[in-house]
Amino acid sequence: MKSTFSSVIVSIVICALAGCQGPANHGESKAPSLSRFEYSAPKMGTIFGLTLYASDKGAADRAAAACWARVDQLEQTLSDWRPSSEISLLSQQTLNGPMAAPVPVSEDLYYMLERSLEAARLSDGDFDITVGPLVRLWRRSQQLVQLPKPSRIEAAKRSVGYRFIKLDPAHRSVQLLAPRMVLDVGGIAKGYTSMQVLKLLRERFGITRALCGAAGDIHAGDPPPGKSGWVVRLESLEDKSKPGVYVRLHNYGISTSGDTERFVIIDGVRYSHIISPKTGLGLTDRIAVTVIAPDSTTTDWMSTAVSVMGPEKGLALVEQTPGAAARITKIEGGRIAVWESKRFGQFAFQPAP
Repeated sequence: MKSTFSSVIVSIVICALAGCQGPANHGESKAPSLSRFEYSAPKMGTIFGLTLYASDKGAADRAAAACWARVDQLEQTLSDWRPSSEISLLSQQTLNGPMAAPVPVSEDLYYMLERSLEAARLSDGDFDITVGPLVRLWRRSQQLVQLPKPSRIEAAKRSVGYRFIKLDPAHRSVQLLAPRMVLDVGGIAKGYTSMQVLKLLRERFGITRALCGAAGDIHAGDPPPGKSGWVVRLESLEDKSKPGVYVRLHNYGISTSGDTERFVIIDGVRYSHIISPKTGLGLTDRIAVTVIAPDSTTTDWMSTAVSVMGPEKGLALVEQTPGAAARITKIEGGRIAVWESKRFGQFAFQPAP
C-alpha cells in the first residue's frame, strides 16, 4: 500500500536521522551525560533507522539489539510476504472457504486487526487491510504493463471487505468470513512497529530521547538534549528548488505517502502503486500526503487513506481526529495545489538561513 523506496519517503527518514535539528531551546538544560547513537538495519522489506541518546555506547548497543529483536518478532507476526508469518497463516485458513470458527491470535496481531478495522470504518473503506487479493492482482499488472481484466478484478473483490473480519475481544480471536482472503497490514504495521520500538526503549532501558522510522513512518520520543523537538524536512510534489517545509515534533508520529518513484504507465495513463480498495486499480491522481498525529499507527494508515480519499474528504477526516494534522500536495492541470489542515501550522516552521 505504501511505497518503500519513494524519494518522498526516504528523504524524511534520512533528514530526521542525520541530525537535522532546529535551534536550541535555551529554557531547557542540556544533558551532557547523554551521547547520540545511530543505527540502521534492513527490516520489513525496507531500512529501519534508529537514533537514541544514551549514557554510553554499551548501553546504546544493548538497547538497539533489543529493538531489532522486537522488530523481527513483529515482522514474523505481521508480514504478508512471509508464508510462515502469523498473519499469512491466518489468511491461508480461507483457501477452501470462510473460516468455520474463530481462532485465537497474538496480542500484536489482534491489536493490528482492531486498529485496522477502526481505520476502515473511519475512512469508509478507503483503507482496508483485506485488499490483499487486489494488491496481488495489481502487482502482476505492473509487471505485465497492462490493466487487469474487469472479470479478474470482480473475482478478487469477492474476497475483499473489512466487514468480513469478525473479532472477539473476550477471547482475542478472529474469524475471516470470506473465501481466499489475504490480509495486508503493510499500510499500518510500520507505524505501529516504530511506536513499539520507542515503547521498549522507554520501559526496558529508560531511554526516552529517541526516534525510529522506516519507509516514511516515523515516531519521535522526547527531543534531543537542548532541543525543543526533532526536525523533519518534508518533500512533496512541489518544485525542489523552493525552500523546503519543516516540522518540529516530539512524542508524535509522522508519515508520508506518495508515488514519486513507484508508478507504472499503462496505455498513456500513470498509475500509482497505491491501490484503491474500491476500484482495484492504482490511483491516477498525482498526490503526496503527510500526516502528523500523537501515534504513528494512526499516521501510517491515515496518510494512505487520505491519498485515496482526496484532499476534501481526507482533510475532513484529519480535522476530526484529535491532535492530527496534514499537508497535501497534488498536481492539478499541470500546477501544484496545496492543502494544509488547521493544526498543521502548530508543527511547521522555516529554519533560519
